[in-house]
Amino acid sequence: MARTPQPTSGMLDQIAHALADADGAAFDADRARYRKMALAALKPLTRPTETMVDAAYEAVRFDESWAINSRADFKKAVRAMVRAAMAG
Repeated sequence: MARTPQPTSGMLDQIAHALADADGAAFDADRARYRKMALAALKPLTRPTETMVDAAYEAVRFDESWAINSRADFKKAVRAMVRAAMAG
């Protein structure tokens, strides 16, 4: 059985905190529960949909001459991909 790569704890905690906030609860009250929920929320993203692929493509296509040469460029591409997915 192949192991799914785990997100960084920072990413996992960001999502877990957002879930707790949306639930109107304190993250610290049940850290394990909100981290488990965050992992469950991320799992479907391991199998990209056509919309997700399109968003990733648009993120790097918005400037044909642009190349990802730094972490800042990569952050810009990720933000564009997430925004496109949220808008779609």
